[in-house]
Amino acid sequence: MIERLKKDENLLNLVELENEIFLKSSYTLEQLKDMILDDNYIIYIYKLEEEIVGYLILHDSFDVYEIMKIGTKNSSRGLGIGRNLISKYLDEYNKDLFLEVRESNLVARNFYKKLNFKEVGIRKKYYSDNDESAILMLLERK
Repeated sequence: MIERLKKDENLLNLVELENEIFLKSSYTLEQLKDMILDDNYIIYIYKLEEEIVGYLILHDSFDVYEIMKIGTKNSSRGLGIGRNLISKYLDEYNKDLFLEVRESNLVARNFYKKLNFKEVGIRKKYYSDNDESAILMLLERK
């Protein structure tokens, strides 16, 4: 089941999942609290039997929504959770969707291409942990 994260919802499960998936680049509890209170962010969660197994964090950047994070619990991968989370956004909003992805993350890049995202640019040495470039991808809705 996909639902929008509520402002009063306990964020500890989301923080744990964020730490499992993104390790050193995970958001902190404070950052997630700030996002949930900010009307420019949307956080969708995907639950299986009341457990959060996936999530999508979006930021309204005026003319586009930007995917800040999308993640699926390691043990729940391959179930279509990421695709369903993005479909939920597409069902509810009509703005273009933008994201940055590590150049080396071919699995993610191919996932987005299957959803009709196009590679539209590159940010050289974007990631500070290893100076890797980011590929800019866009899903146009108009």
